[in-house]
Amino acid sequence: MTSINLSNLHPSFTPISHLPGAPGEGEIVLLMGDPSGSGDVPLSDAESRRAAVMASEETRLRFIAARQYLRSTLSRWLEISASEVEIITNEHGKPRLVSPESESTIHFSIAHSARHVAIAFSRREVGLDLESERQVDTHSLSKRFFSAEEAVAVREAETPGFFFKLWTCREAAIKADGKGIANLMGITKVHLDGDRGGAELAMTIGSDTWRALHWEMREASGLSYGALAFRERPTLISWCDLR
Repeated sequence: MTSINLSNLHPSFTPISHLPGAPGEGEIVLLMGDPSGSGDVPLSDAESRRAAVMASEETRLRFIAARQYLRSTLSRWLEISASEVEIITNEHGKPRLVSPESESTIHFSIAHSARHVAIAFSRREVGLDLESERQVDTHSLSKRFFSAEEAVAVREAETPGFFFKLWTCREAAIKADGKGIANLMGITKVHLDGDRGGAELAMTIGSDTWRALHWEMREASGLSYGALAFRERPTLISWCDLR
C-alpha cells in the first residue's frame, strides 16, 4: 500500500480509485500504474522498435507499461482505438499527442522509476518525474548540476531526501519545458526562499518560471519521490492509482 502525505499539498490533491474523464481547463489527472503493464494494448511500430533495443529488461517493461497506460487512457477520452492514438516526438525527444481537429490538446508527461510508472495529463504543458531513493553521491551531483545555493543546501541537509526533492522538481520542470535535459540542466535554478520544507517550489529555466509540487511515497520496497511541474497552479489534481 502506498502512503502519500496529501495534507499540505495545494491546491486540492484528490485521490480517486477510477480513471476520471479527461482533465478540464486548469486540471491535472495523475495516473499511477503497475510496471507490469496494462493488458493487451498494442504499441505503435516505432514504440515496439524502441522497446526491442532497450538493454535492460526492467526498463523495457516499464516503457511498454507506460505506453500502454497512455494509449488506453487517451483512446477512452478521445473515443478512438488505442492503435489510432498518434504520438510523435519533438526534436528533443518529448512525446506529444497529435490531437484530432475537433479536440483541444491534451498534454502529458510520462515518468517511471524502479517501482512505479506514472503519467500526468493536462490541457497545459506539464512535467512529471519519479525517483527511487538509492545510494548516490549527492554532494558531487549537486555541485555538478545544481546552483551554488542548491549545492550548499544539499550539503547542509541531514538526509538524501532533500537532494531527491530538488532533482525531481528540476526534472519535472525540464520535461514540461520540452527542450531536453542536456540543454536545460545547467540553466535551471530552484528558488529556495522561504520554507524549504514546503510542498511547492518555484524554478526558473532561463527567463521562464515553473512551479512544482513534490511528495514522498513510502512502501515496503523503499522510499520514492515525485514532482509535478506546471506554469500556472492547477485548480484540481486528481490522483488515480490503478495498481
